[in-house]
Amino acid sequence: MANFDLNKIQDILQKAGLPGWLFFDFRGSNDLALNILDFKSSAHLTRRFFYFIPAAGEPVKIVHAIEAHNLAHLPGIEKKYSSYLSLHKHLKETLGGFQSVAMEYSPLNAIPYVSKVDAGTIELIKSMGVEITSSADLITLFAAVWSDAQYKNNAPVAKALVDIVKLSVQYMQDNFEHKWNFSEFDVQQFIMNQFSERGLYTDHPPIIGVNENAANPHYAPTKENCKPVNKGDVILIDLWAKDSKMEDSVWADITWMMYAGEKVPDRIEKVFNIVRDARDAALNLVRERFAQGTELRGWEIDECARKYITDAGYGDYFIHRTGHSITTELHGSGPHLDNFETKDERKILPSTSFSIEPGIYLPGDFGIRCEIDVFVHPDGRVEFTGGEKQEKIICF
Repeated sequence: MANFDLNKIQDILQKAGLPGWLFFDFRGSNDLALNILDFKSSAHLTRRFFYFIPAAGEPVKIVHAIEAHNLAHLPGIEKKYSSYLSLHKHLKETLGGFQSVAMEYSPLNAIPYVSKVDAGTIELIKSMGVEITSSADLITLFAAVWSDAQYKNNAPVAKALVDIVKLSVQYMQDNFEHKWNFSEFDVQQFIMNQFSERGLYTDHPPIIGVNENAANPHYAPTKENCKPVNKGDVILIDLWAKDSKMEDSVWADITWMMYAGEKVPDRIEKVFNIVRDARDAALNLVRERFAQGTELRGWEIDECARKYITDAGYGDYFIHRTGHSITTELHGSGPHLDNFETKDERKILPSTSFSIEPGIYLPGDFGIRCEIDVFVHPDGRVEFTGGEKQEKIICF
């Protein structure tokens, strides 16, 4: 959860040249607003509230009379309403003189992660002569920018994930040498034990996918539903974690590929090389744009990787976006790398992080995904974290 910071929000508004930010929620519908406004998860929200922060001056709390306590932790002038008529009156008074405000809205729902305010509420505000601007880039600046402490805390976690992948390979190799039967689930549990020993937290166990299971991007083995690992198998390992000891720690998230054999078959190596090179093309685009000081948006990075895979003849088998924002949430509130599921026009900003993870998934056969995490330093230097990215399939 973010710590509410009025000065930070007003500084962001002033730098963006926006007159104000109008937060709205009804029954927990706007999780972005609740996070920024530092609501506790136990808050009992049954009525509409608005919280208006002007670029300069005192905020205004418009809150139902029976739930005024829900906004008691926030600064500002309190205006209580009971009827919808009194709600509309307070809104008109508060927004009078403002030509536009930012809200959690995305034109044409292009970025659904941001579209938290319903169409009727947007119509209500517009009926008062106020235009609505998307708060998408404001949210990135407030909630997706890493602190120096978060970056330093994340660095050893990112490296640990690479180390754990390699230990997982050794675990599988040892099982083969001893002729012990083992499954995707066993490898998953080995990784979970590594997390526990290192003080790492994950919200879900990692993905271990063998052959056709690797062709399902969101497959995850369970004790009851898993495949054995055998010689000649393609194996995908996707793992993510963060430091359990730091309250606002940020995530690391990588995917590596293995082959249980001495030499990777040509058809599998070909697909891996395409995915790897698409990943690197996307990374190079980010580096070039920041070196040039040129604006870059999430959709452009996806388009770069997707074009590479499409030109190689596998476009129909790349069935998800290229990457996601990484913050204190695994899929964070910053821009995603997406010109496929959505068109994410949010700007990639310094001090933010995201994954680059193109994939090719051949149903009933095998899937390949290569995932790295990227952090853009405040000075524009672009780093893939973890110290190492996979360049070829690991054979064992």
